[in-house]
Amino acid sequence: MKDFYDFLSMMGGMHDSTVACLSLLPSERRIEFHFDDMYSNFDGFPEYPGRQSGVIVLNGVSDLSIALETDGPLRVFGFSPQEGESDVVLVTFWPSGRIRARFSTADYPPCRLGS
Repeated sequence: MKDFYDFLSMMGGMHDSTVACLSLLPSERRIEFHFDDMYSNFDGFPEYPGRQSGVIVLNGVSDLSIALETDGPLRVFGFSPQEGESDVVLVTFWPSGRIRARFSTADYPPCRLGS
């Protein structure tokens, strides 16, 4: 999971990215976060690679809690490991909301910053 958390750190915790589609697949124990632009929080900076869609998939999901109220885009405030729990991720949204999930593996695109 260290590689996944390193990816999230390089991506600035996905701050300001908009979730275009959120898929919960309980029978497969999977959550998918689809983004229209994985790098939106780097827009305007030299390392911004341009608009690129991508998906982050959490596999083996258990101990899931979701608290969302949305009346518009689902904008990420932070996507990071939960402090003190190496297998738990916490996704917070602006202006409010969160998803907390214990997971076993994550699939995510390669980081293309500065390329």
